[in-house]
Amino acid sequence: MYRIDDKLHELPHDAIIDDLKRAFSQEETEALLRVLEKIFDYLKPFVVLREDMEGVKRALERLAEAQAKTEERVNSLEIAVGRLEAAVERLAEAQAKTEERVTRLEAAVERLAEAQAKTEERVNSLEIAVGRLEAAVERLADGMDKLRKQVGGLSETVGGDIEDIAYIVLYDVLKREYGWKVEPLERSWQEWDGELIEVDVFGQAKDPADPERIIWIVGEAKHNLTIKEVERFVGVVERAARNLKGEIFPVCFCYRARPEVQNALRLQGIYLVFSYGKLVAPETATV
Repeated sequence: MYRIDDKLHELPHDAIIDDLKRAFSQEETEALLRVLEKIFDYLKPFVVLREDMEGVKRALERLAEAQAKTEERVNSLEIAVGRLEAAVERLAEAQAKTEERVTRLEAAVERLAEAQAKTEERVNSLEIAVGRLEAAVERLADGMDKLRKQVGGLSETVGGDIEDIAYIVLYDVLKREYGWKVEPLERSWQEWDGELIEVDVFGQAKDPADPERIIWIVGEAKHNLTIKEVERFVGVVERAARNLKGEIFPVCFCYRARPEVQNALRLQGIYLVFSYGKLVAPETATV
């Protein structure tokens, strides 16, 4: 630290006094020395203050550097926080997507369970149908000898038996495929357009999903269905449509039908059910 009183001791007092004496009188010289001492005394605090100010300046510089570093750290922290917020937002979006996928999976599992339940119900219905079919086959066993001897067609007994099988199989097929509740089916005579018409399979069905819906089942049951029989049955269906209120469900039941016969049924909008329970819908099917 620079101190003025130390510097005064270093000054050549004698040389100064000699110089003053040569220029001034003794009294003036002493007066000037006293003045110089007062000046030095007056300047001492200012010199110390200046040195102190230098220290303050250095302290402020260090403080400014520390502040700059603090701001730099704060900026880094703000950037880190911003990145953290973005990461949290992405995590929230990912979580939302995961929850959405889980929800879809739960819905798919629920649909699968419902489909499984329906499958089990259909299997149960099929088992019942098989049981009924076995019973019908047992009834047919007594007439097998007659069937082997017939040429060119079926006897009335066989015709009755195939109609019995048609009633059973159609009941199960329509319940399985469309969920309908089928009322008893039977051979029936109907007076349509002023004429009696014999119908092999006739009855009503209810749709639980639409209780107001009226469905009439009008069917033909044959061992080996032919084109000629299809053409005759088309006329029966047209008469039924003119005389019955509600929907007509036209269907042919048979053991066999050649490809051209099946094609004719599709073109005429008639359903086909085989004795083993297979349903073939026409091209215009809306059920």
